[in-house]
Amino acid sequence: MNPHIKNALLNGRLVLLFGAGASIGCINSLQKDPPLGWDLAKILAEEIGEEFSDEDLSDVYAAAKEVLGEQVHRVFEKHYKHCRPSNEFNDLLKYPFFRIYTLNIDDAFEKAAHQVSGLKFNVKNRDDNITEVDQFYQTLDYIKLNGDVNHPSKGFIFSSQEYAKGSSSEPLWYSELAKDYHKYTFIFIGTKLKESLFFHQIEKYKAKTKSNDLKSYILIPSLTGIQKKSLETSNIEHLEGKLSDFTDWLENEFEKPPTGIDIVSNTRPELNLESQEQTKHLSLFSGVTPVNRSSLSLIGDNVSKSKIRNFYKGFKPTWLDVLDNVPANLSNIENFYKDTLANNQTCELELHVLFGTAGCGKTTALKQLALRTADQGIRNVYFIEEYKDNFQELIVELDHRHNEPYYIFIERIGDVAPQIAEIIKSAKSTKAIFISSENPKIWTTRVKEHLGEYLTSSLDISHISSDDADLILNKLEKFGNWTRLSKMSAKNRKIELIRKSKRQLLIGLIEATSGEGYNQIIQKDYKAITCESEKALLLLAGLATTQRVPANEATLTRALAYLNLSPNVHQLASQMDGIVTYINGSITTRHRVYIERLFNLYVPQKELLKIIDSYIQAFSVYQFPIVKNISRNEASIYKHLVNAKSLKRILKNDKDSVLSIYEEYEKTFENEGLFLLQYGLALRSFEENQQAFEKLRIAHDAFPDSPHIEHALAQQRIILACNESDETVAMAHFSEAETVLNRLNSANVSAFDRYPIITLSEGHVKVMENLGYVKEAKILAKQYHDRISKNKNLDSNYRLTQTVANLTKFYLTGKWPDKAQLDLGN
Repeated sequence: MNPHIKNALLNGRLVLLFGAGASIGCINSLQKDPPLGWDLAKILAEEIGEEFSDEDLSDVYAAAKEVLGEQVHRVFEKHYKHCRPSNEFNDLLKYPFFRIYTLNIDDAFEKAAHQVSGLKFNVKNRDDNITEVDQFYQTLDYIKLNGDVNHPSKGFIFSSQEYAKGSSSEPLWYSELAKDYHKYTFIFIGTKLKESLFFHQIEKYKAKTKSNDLKSYILIPSLTGIQKKSLETSNIEHLEGKLSDFTDWLENEFEKPPTGIDIVSNTRPELNLESQEQTKHLSLFSGVTPVNRSSLSLIGDNVSKSKIRNFYKGFKPTWLDVLDNVPANLSNIENFYKDTLANNQTCELELHVLFGTAGCGKTTALKQLALRTADQGIRNVYFIEEYKDNFQELIVELDHRHNEPYYIFIERIGDVAPQIAEIIKSAKSTKAIFISSENPKIWTTRVKEHLGEYLTSSLDISHISSDDADLILNKLEKFGNWTRLSKMSAKNRKIELIRKSKRQLLIGLIEATSGEGYNQIIQKDYKAITCESEKALLLLAGLATTQRVPANEATLTRALAYLNLSPNVHQLASQMDGIVTYINGSITTRHRVYIERLFNLYVPQKELLKIIDSYIQAFSVYQFPIVKNISRNEASIYKHLVNAKSLKRILKNDKDSVLSIYEEYEKTFENEGLFLLQYGLALRSFEENQQAFEKLRIAHDAFPDSPHIEHALAQQRIILACNESDETVAMAHFSEAETVLNRLNSANVSAFDRYPIITLSEGHVKVMENLGYVKEAKILAKQYHDRISKNKNLDSNYRLTQTVANLTKFYLTGKWPDKAQLDLGN
């Protein structure tokens, strides 16, 4: 074999595809080898009483199916079911493969896999939903492209007619195979690749995307010179041998078979996996970086060859930036460190928060503080950069591992505020010290109610001082674009930076170094991208950036293919230095502020609509509910793409554009609760209230146990009641809504950031007002006011406080406040 194959395996980039020859050495229930193509054709000919004259298997199978009908499946069962696996299959499963495709229908490999302790093994049919690659390489998906002897009802592909049908219907996993073929290193084992459906998908994909073939290999004892040259046109190199040669090579190459943990350690050293014990809870540590210089130095940041660091082009700081002291150590952060963190002054269960608007340097400050705290070498430090729905489990695990207090730095505390509150309330013994950041508005409206009473200290870092300007200029001279500033006097440089940074540090840095306004810089950058594939990659990854998460290569590959553009994400990213970055299959762009301005000012709405459409389509291959079958970061992106408020904002409140998304995917996502809910909310937002009611009722019928959908439907009933002149109809709607909202309120679903009591109180008063019962409505307003005022979270809950003020105004005057957003609880 060769180093290319070895490196591909160790980096989780190697995929196998089995042909009939891979099953040699397996034994079927007749105590024979499962028959290969020629042998199977002969067997089928005998079954139908015809003389076999070396006809193609596809022709013989078609004839046998015509004569025997479904009885042909019994022939397959006799020869391909209950097979004993070969030694080679057993040996192969010692190694960490995440996907293996097969053209075979026998069950020998499954038998071997089910005997492997601890292996998560899934068998997929060609039409099954796509599953994400397990980011920890603990799961093997075995994809049976041409059928499965254990599932004959799903059909087989042997005949020309079935190949043609497969080509026209485009099975999901054949399409995924084509994408994988242009993304990973393949070894085709035991097949000459005379598979028309396979090459149809490959060539179709290449034609659509203008992509090039990656280096792959075919492992088979012999090929003719012409066959070799034919395969070389697809960049497939012939390796003489059989599966046994491959497993022998693996055994000789590796003294001990590598594991999925070894791949993770190679590709994600930030996880710092030091023992097998840690791997038992590996998924808990997704997005968690143990902070220490030795492990951070191993993280594979893609550093540009340019001496101007991407941080000063508008990207968020990488750990390498922090290690190299690329960002300046600003005075307020320095003082916070000395006053709070130096010499381990903090105690367990403290909560410290940095406040600041977008682009002021919160992430930079947190990473600098985390590294300096870790450098003390006394307490362990962890940094969390992604949303974690298992945050409480993570803390329990960390508490178990530590005898002393430890630090948890969290990029955005709003994501985990309820969980932290629950930890503080119920686990007084936790050793965690929480340090985080948040936008002041988000803190007030979403976080304060959960954590306000537990806040130990806070610091606003929105603005820089005069002394900070000198520190920043020193760093800019070393790591940034210094051309313009070098022509100024030291005094004028300082004045320029402070003046530009008064609104926002990120924008100030870019404007000061370029001499242009931030908007003009963004416009010039975007116009300079002439390649449509590169432009699409920026916009797709930008949609992920708006949710503060990286985009995933696999999903972007699919979306670009749907756009008929080049899907080679790695190659595209390498050509976009300073615009996007690619690290281990994750793609990031410049700061969210940059992307949001790009979308708002310079990307045509039609272009954005196409991009959003392709991204949603890229998620449609997963099993429903989608968010339960993809990673947390990917779930954040998907939820954003189908969210009614998000779509309205991105598409500038254009009704036709927004609703066109939901109309296009209404059938595809008819069993996807989140999509149906958002469709109803989108219709509501455009005052299509009767249609919204119908969509939400359908959603409730499909998902009767969803409190979110129940709340939305009850809210919609109140909206209809408020617009209804017939008192009987109006009160019927309200009565049903009241029952649901009281039940949800008793169940305390406010934890979902939905407030049934708000919807009920404002809604009830408005219904009575609409029916002309103003006097009664005022009395109701007073009753609800008194009821809500007893809520212990009133002072810290922005929305409850607003509702109490609205009810007070109506009780006193019979009118709602002019500026009140009376949206019935949204």
